[in-house]
Amino acid sequence: MTLTIATDSLLSLPSGASYSDRSGQASVKVSRKAATATDPEYIYIYATCDSLQLQCERYERYIRNLHKDYGEQLNGMVTRLAEARQEVQEVKEKSPNGIGTALKWYLAGLVSGIIGTIIIFIKLKK
Repeated sequence: MTLTIATDSLLSLPSGASYSDRSGQASVKVSRKAATATDPEYIYIYATCDSLQLQCERYERYIRNLHKDYGEQLNGMVTRLAEARQEVQEVKEKSPNGIGTALKWYLAGLVSGIIGTIIIFIKLKK
């Protein structure tokens, strides 16, 4: 799409007025802001394409929904992970060294068996 404006026509355009054109879904608008004591003169060009704008809005909505959906799922996973970590910590705190305890009881039984056997042999010899 092309909007052709002569320079002298653009410069003589009253402040607040604009040139605009539309071709299908594309549109363009050209306006001029007159110079003030503090600001220089500006020329504004605004172009849009309806289908592109609709597509952008669709993608923005889609991304918002993804953030919402996956954000909730992520929060759920974080919660489950924290619960699992707490359970593991509780199990670590509750269970003493199982092998060490079993080994102590095994050795205590073995020593008491040996002592009992020695006492029986001594009594039988007398």
